[in-house]
Amino acid sequence: MQGSPELPPPPPMQPRSVADILETAFDLYRRHWVTLVQIVAYLIVPLTLLQYLIGDLLEGEDEGSGVIAGSLLLVFASVFIGLLLTGAIAWAVARILVGREPDISDCYRNGYRRIWSILLVAVLSALAIGAGFILFVIPGFIVLTRLSVAIPAVVIEQRKGTDALGRSWNLVKGYGWPVFGALIVSWLIAGIVNGILTAIGGDNWFVSGIFAAIGSIITTPFTALVVGLIYFDLRVRKENLDVATLEREVQAAAAP
Repeated sequence: MQGSPELPPPPPMQPRSVADILETAFDLYRRHWVTLVQIVAYLIVPLTLLQYLIGDLLEGEDEGSGVIAGSLLLVFASVFIGLLLTGAIAWAVARILVGREPDISDCYRNGYRRIWSILLVAVLSALAIGAGFILFVIPGFIVLTRLSVAIPAVVIEQRKGTDALGRSWNLVKGYGWPVFGALIVSWLIAGIVNGILTAIGGDNWFVSGIFAAIGSIITTPFTALVVGLIYFDLRVRKENLDVATLEREVQAAAAP
């Protein structure tokens, strides 16, 4: 399956080392950064500014209905937008890996269609990971690694709940260390970039919010690309996944 004539061909479906996954993520980011940045920016900018505005308004408040209402609004907006963005970016990554330029509205539409499945998987994952950390630290990292590709399984394979978690667990099984390594490196890169940009804002809530949003806009597509590449790499290793098969799955997932 070839990519669109105006685009470079999709990266080959082949086993990749941690270094190869990170290098491919950077390369795909370079090719598609305009679309990826827009997908994140349209949601992250208003959300981040809202977070910083409410934080500024609530600063110094000790009690009252305003504090409660503001906090609830912030939680609701953060969860909804975060879930929508998770699905949208996962869909964009899948489109890129079959050689298609993601369509922003299509990514949002597919993210919204799966938002409740993503929420369920996110809640179950958080509970499992939290329990792992309660049972000492190492089990928490093991569970986090094993469940790291559950969201792509929701978006691409249309799996739900514990089925998506089980799918991720089985895919990662036997490759925990390289998966953990790729995740840690991508998170460190994202953390450094976000930390630098957030620090620039200083005490002004608006400036801080803008730089925090810029940090998220830059790093969110990269970390999503890494997770997507890990997911597809595992399927290549265990199932001999090819671009044609992935294209069929993407078309099936896009069907009403």
